[in-house]
Amino acid sequence: MSLFFFIVFFTGLLAAGMPIAFSMITASVLYAFFNGIDLGFLGTQMYASMNNFILMAIPLFLLASEIMDKTLISKRMFKFANSLVGVIPGGLGHVNVLTSIIFSGMSGAAVADAGGIGRLCYRAMVEEGYDKPFSMSLTAASAVIGPIIPPSIPFVVYAMVMNESVGKLFFGGIIPGLILGLALMAYVFIIAIKRKYKASAQFSFSVLLRSFKEAFLSLMTPLILLGTIYFGVVTVTEAAAVAVIYACILGFIVYRNLTIRDFWDSLKKVFFLSGSIVLLFPAAKVFGFVLIKEDIPQLMMQFTKGFAGEPLLIILFVNIVFFVMGCISDPLVNIMLFMPIFQPLIQASGLSSIHFGIMIVLNAMIGLITPPVGALLITINSFDKVKFSDLMKETWPFILIEVFVLGIVVFFPQTVLYIPNLLFEK
Repeated sequence: MSLFFFIVFFTGLLAAGMPIAFSMITASVLYAFFNGIDLGFLGTQMYASMNNFILMAIPLFLLASEIMDKTLISKRMFKFANSLVGVIPGGLGHVNVLTSIIFSGMSGAAVADAGGIGRLCYRAMVEEGYDKPFSMSLTAASAVIGPIIPPSIPFVVYAMVMNESVGKLFFGGIIPGLILGLALMAYVFIIAIKRKYKASAQFSFSVLLRSFKEAFLSLMTPLILLGTIYFGVVTVTEAAAVAVIYACILGFIVYRNLTIRDFWDSLKKVFFLSGSIVLLFPAAKVFGFVLIKEDIPQLMMQFTKGFAGEPLLIILFVNIVFFVMGCISDPLVNIMLFMPIFQPLIQASGLSSIHFGIMIVLNAMIGLITPPVGALLITINSFDKVKFSDLMKETWPFILIEVFVLGIVVFFPQTVLYIPNLLFEK
């Protein structure tokens, strides 16, 4: 009965407009108070959730992304992508996807990608005559690639929760991210033929070479990050710091278009962004404590007892839970809240935690373009005035495409495990 009132109060706080982290903390504190649980214990739990060195990677990756956006690296990426794939019918749509793939190797956050390079691509598409709803929905769908191709903040969160290797998760996301990009580009090509969207550029080797030279140092960012992690030169947190230093070198010394004021503005923005993310950790910790206190993990294990020996059923069940929750809740919250519950089930079934991690993060990211919440749709819709119904009409095909790619990841684990098994000891 106490769990019932806890859930009712929690949902009531959300309905009243309280941010999800504060709703989780408030509901958990009241649960502890009315059940005679020492509030000091909750404070200890909240502190423990923050006492992790790898957490520093989150604001550092965000800062690197912000600095690169200030140095106009996005425009260099756009020019390079346009010279490479702009020659295909629906050129700017393909450019939109490719720039998301490239920029995802620098930021690790879908919303950051959408607000930075996504805005540039959307404006270019609209000016070229593309329909606004289609341009918006493609920008949102391509931004999902950001947390799949390394670096990735959701992978960092998953690694913390599941005590997994961040490096293996990073390398495991490369192939699924590329498959997702190719799938989106294939759909763009079909729509371009149907709606007569033309190519945005004519192929010129000299233009391609010149744009590649201009973007070369920026393109080196993901290679530097993954290379230093793989060879053990740095940890993931240190790699995030390397990304910030490299971005500053490009901005202050190489391109000379980054000012102290720009750097300070980036810092302030990251303080707000990372604060809202990091606050989710203590919130999920105390919220999870309540669920454990109410024996939810044990009830879940009992419910899935019939799935024992059937890994595919377990995978499908977990995916359904995450897909439903992704429609109404924040992806990072879902990972922090539900993965500890499902962890015993995954271990008992002998499933790969790396495969599960990529699958769950991709599933959670799809929730960013799925109503009723759809954080990416809200971000993209702020670019211009478009009816939400028109936006959703164009978005549903992209949701189906990304669910299809999720199915590929589910049924073909080697799409995830091939590179980590090749580079790391099994």
